[in-house]
Amino acid sequence: MDGDIFRGHILDSFFNFVGVLTHQGIQLLGMPTEAIHTPLLQDRFLAIRNAQYVFNAARDLGEQFDWREDSMVAQWAGQILREAVELLREMDKHGLFKGLEAGLFADIKRSPEGGRGLEGVVQRNEGYFNPFYEELLG
Repeated sequence: MDGDIFRGHILDSFFNFVGVLTHQGIQLLGMPTEAIHTPLLQDRFLAIRNAQYVFNAARDLGEQFDWREDSMVAQWAGQILREAVELLREMDKHGLFKGLEAGLFADIKRSPEGGRGLEGVVQRNEGYFNPFYEELLG
Protein backbone atom coordinates (compact mmCIF):
# COMPACT_ATOMS: atom_id res chain seq x y z
CA MET A 1 0.00 0.00 0.00
CA ASP A 2 1.39 3.36 -0.98
CA GLY A 3 -1.20 5.80 0.39
CA ASP A 4 -3.27 5.98 -2.81
CA ILE A 5 -6.69 4.96 -1.45
CA PHE A 6 -8.06 4.16 -4.91
CA ARG A 7 -5.17 1.86 -5.79
CA GLY A 8 -5.49 0.36 -2.31
CA HIS A 9 -9.18 -0.34 -2.86
CA ILE A 10 -8.30 -2.25 -6.05
CA LEU A 11 -5.65 -4.24 -4.18
CA ASP A 12 -8.25 -5.06 -1.53
CA SER A 13 -10.50 -6.33 -4.34
CA PHE A 14 -7.73 -8.64 -5.54
CA PHE A 15 -7.25 -9.85 -1.97
CA ASN A 16 -10.98 -10.62 -1.79
CA PHE A 17 -10.73 -12.39 -5.16
CA VAL A 18 -7.97 -14.68 -3.88
CA GLY A 19 -10.10 -15.33 -0.79
CA VAL A 20 -13.00 -16.50 -2.94
CA LEU A 21 -10.72 -18.64 -5.15
CA THR A 22 -9.20 -20.40 -2.15
CA HIS A 23 -12.55 -20.87 -0.34
CA GLN A 24 -11.72 -18.76 2.70
CA GLY A 25 -14.30 -19.01 5.46
CA ILE A 26 -13.11 -15.89 7.25
CA GLN A 27 -11.98 -12.89 5.22
CA LEU A 28 -9.98 -9.98 6.60
CA LEU A 29 -11.25 -6.85 4.86
CA GLY A 30 -8.93 -4.07 3.76
CA MET A 31 -10.10 -0.47 4.11
CA PRO A 32 -8.93 2.77 2.52
CA THR A 33 -8.05 4.20 5.96
CA GLU A 34 -6.79 0.96 7.49
CA ALA A 35 -3.59 2.66 8.68
CA ILE A 36 -5.73 4.85 10.96
CA HIS A 37 -6.50 3.24 14.31
CA THR A 38 -10.25 3.68 13.87
CA PRO A 39 -11.25 3.50 10.19
CA LEU A 40 -14.06 5.75 9.12
CA LEU A 41 -17.55 4.20 9.07
CA GLN A 42 -17.90 4.82 5.33
CA ASP A 43 -14.62 2.95 4.74
CA ARG A 44 -15.98 -0.06 6.58
CA PHE A 45 -19.08 0.13 4.40
CA LEU A 46 -16.92 0.24 1.25
CA ALA A 47 -14.89 -2.76 2.45
CA ILE A 48 -18.01 -4.84 3.11
CA ARG A 49 -19.62 -3.85 -0.21
CA ASN A 50 -16.36 -4.71 -2.03
CA ALA A 51 -16.22 -8.15 -0.42
CA GLN A 52 -19.90 -8.82 -1.13
CA TYR A 53 -19.48 -7.80 -4.76
CA VAL A 54 -16.37 -9.92 -5.35
CA PHE A 55 -17.61 -12.95 -3.39
CA ASN A 56 -20.96 -12.91 -5.20
CA ALA A 57 -19.48 -12.31 -8.66
CA ALA A 58 -16.79 -15.02 -8.34
CA ARG A 59 -18.45 -17.41 -5.87
CA ASP A 60 -18.17 -20.50 -8.11
CA LEU A 61 -14.93 -19.64 -9.86
CA GLY A 62 -12.76 -21.51 -7.34
CA GLU A 63 -14.46 -24.76 -8.34
CA GLN A 64 -12.82 -24.47 -11.76
CA PHE A 65 -9.27 -24.78 -10.41
CA ASP A 66 -7.23 -27.52 -8.79
CA TRP A 67 -4.29 -26.55 -6.61
CA ARG A 68 -1.33 -28.84 -7.29
CA GLU A 69 0.54 -29.93 -4.17
CA ASP A 70 3.80 -28.73 -5.72
CA SER A 71 2.40 -25.36 -6.83
CA MET A 72 3.82 -22.06 -5.61
CA VAL A 73 0.52 -21.29 -3.82
CA ALA A 74 0.51 -24.63 -1.96
CA GLN A 75 4.18 -24.32 -1.01
CA TRP A 76 3.68 -20.75 0.20
CA ALA A 77 0.60 -21.76 2.22
CA GLY A 78 2.59 -24.60 3.82
CA GLN A 79 5.42 -22.24 4.74
CA ILE A 80 3.03 -19.70 6.27
CA LEU A 81 1.31 -22.44 8.27
CA ARG A 82 4.64 -23.77 9.60
CA GLU A 83 5.77 -20.28 10.57
CA ALA A 84 2.42 -19.55 12.28
CA VAL A 85 2.62 -22.76 14.32
CA GLU A 86 6.20 -21.95 15.34
CA LEU A 87 5.17 -18.42 16.36
CA LEU A 88 2.31 -19.79 18.46
CA ARG A 89 4.73 -22.23 20.15
CA GLU A 90 7.10 -19.37 20.94
CA MET A 91 4.26 -17.24 22.30
CA ASP A 92 3.08 -20.20 24.41
CA LYS A 93 6.60 -20.73 25.78
CA HIS A 94 7.05 -17.08 26.78
CA GLY A 95 3.45 -16.19 27.57
CA LEU A 96 1.39 -13.58 25.77
CA PHE A 97 2.63 -10.47 27.57
CA LYS A 98 6.32 -11.46 27.60
CA GLY A 99 6.02 -12.42 23.92
CA LEU A 100 4.52 -9.03 23.07
CA GLU A 101 7.19 -7.30 25.12
CA ALA A 102 9.91 -9.19 23.20
CA GLY A 103 8.36 -8.25 19.85
CA LEU A 104 7.53 -11.83 18.82
CA PHE A 105 4.26 -10.81 17.23
CA ALA A 106 4.55 -8.67 14.07
CA ASP A 107 8.02 -7.47 15.19
CA ILE A 108 6.36 -4.80 17.34
CA LYS A 109 7.52 -4.49 20.95
CA ARG A 110 4.99 -3.44 23.57
CA SER A 111 5.87 -3.03 27.21
CA PRO A 112 3.21 -3.93 29.78
CA GLU A 113 3.24 -0.32 31.05
CA GLY A 114 3.37 1.34 27.61
CA GLY A 115 1.19 1.76 24.60
CA ARG A 116 -2.13 3.45 24.20
CA GLY A 117 -5.27 2.97 26.21
CA LEU A 118 -3.76 2.33 29.63
CA GLU A 119 -5.51 5.40 31.00
CA GLY A 120 -8.85 3.72 30.19
CA VAL A 121 -8.11 0.58 32.21
CA VAL A 122 -9.82 0.49 35.59
CA GLN A 123 -9.77 -1.88 38.54
CA ARG A 124 -12.79 -4.20 38.62
CA ASN A 125 -15.26 -3.73 41.42
CA GLU A 126 -15.40 -6.72 43.78
CA GLY A 127 -19.05 -7.17 42.82
CA TYR A 128 -18.23 -7.42 39.10
CA PHE A 129 -19.79 -10.43 37.41
CA ASN A 130 -19.23 -11.68 33.88
CA PRO A 131 -21.54 -14.60 32.99
CA PHE A 132 -19.19 -15.67 30.19
CA TYR A 133 -16.04 -16.18 32.30
CA GLU A 134 -16.73 -19.84 32.98
CA GLU A 135 -17.19 -20.49 29.26
CA LEU A 136 -14.17 -18.44 28.27
CA LEU A 137 -11.84 -19.92 30.85
CA GLY A 138 -13.38 -23.40 30.40
